[in-house]
Amino acid sequence: MYRVSLYIAEQAKNDPALRKQIAVYLLVGFVPPLAAGLLQLADAYLIRSGFSGVLTGLFSEKVYKGRIQLLSGEPSWGGIHLLTGGLLLLYLYKEGYRKITIVPLIGCAVLLVLSFSAYAYSVLLIALLVYVFIANKYRGRMLLALGAIGLVIVVGVPFLLETLKVSGYFTDRFQFNFPHLLRADNSFFIRVIFPAIGFMEFWHHPIFGVGGGFYYREFAELLRGHFDYGMKFTEVANLVNEHPEMATSRNLWSKLFAEEGLIGALLFLGFMSAALRSSRRHPFAQFAFALCVSLVMNFDSYSFVNFWLLIGWIRGGFFEGRPDARAAEWDTQNDRELRRTA
Repeated sequence: MYRVSLYIAEQAKNDPALRKQIAVYLLVGFVPPLAAGLLQLADAYLIRSGFSGVLTGLFSEKVYKGRIQLLSGEPSWGGIHLLTGGLLLLYLYKEGYRKITIVPLIGCAVLLVLSFSAYAYSVLLIALLVYVFIANKYRGRMLLALGAIGLVIVVGVPFLLETLKVSGYFTDRFQFNFPHLLRADNSFFIRVIFPAIGFMEFWHHPIFGVGGGFYYREFAELLRGHFDYGMKFTEVANLVNEHPEMATSRNLWSKLFAEEGLIGALLFLGFMSAALRSSRRHPFAQFAFALCVSLVMNFDSYSFVNFWLLIGWIRGGFFEGRPDARAAEWDTQNDRELRRTA
């Protein structure tokens, strides 16, 4: 995925026609999931009959009633795709492809806000925070954006939940009682404690780690010893008692340090530092890099498509903009071809 996205970015950097094709493909690709998301939105907050579950069930084994998950397996994945696609659509909108990108961009924004996905909001806030640390431009603006989005999440989201009469286990997360969530919310426990166990394993094996794929070796012992209150959750208890070999850190950074130790982590961080240097050419590239760092907060697979897509486009210079003269020339040619075809 990385090599393909790198090649496409290199070709698209100076080819406005290819960039326009990418904008069209994004439009086409986002129509089905956004349409499904809008149906889920109407079902969750207006109709409340559960009719959207029939459509969602065609694409996902798990259907979350009253949640916006697009065509993904769970709402957090839907939020990830909205963030990644929204960033690309916003960049192409700024590049001038407004008629193509405006509708899906608005759809992404609306669904992201009304998804009430605490995970998606957290990823966005962490990405903004990372951007503030690495940015060489617009740092003040991003600090303001960080504060504004934080205020919306703390004040606006609870207000919307109450106004729309939204109920469900996920609404408790917006009370921000984190000690309570650790003991009452299975998903929150897994997303926080499993990565923490990975870093504990790294502390025990700092140089070479526990070995690739062997996170689970000390998992059950550490969880029982330090976080035994999590055993009341069925998913956690099954992993510890029945299938400890299936336990994963749920966080790529935790997995990297736990399994590969300093030796492997430094190699990967060296690759990431090269991507960071490439991103310094454009603020959008820097935010894309920050988003990559944040996206893997709850996913520990090295084959995470969204991550490698953005990294490849950063390294390939996709976010560096297009030469104005050539862009105008290509746009004129495209307009002539469209008129001729018509």
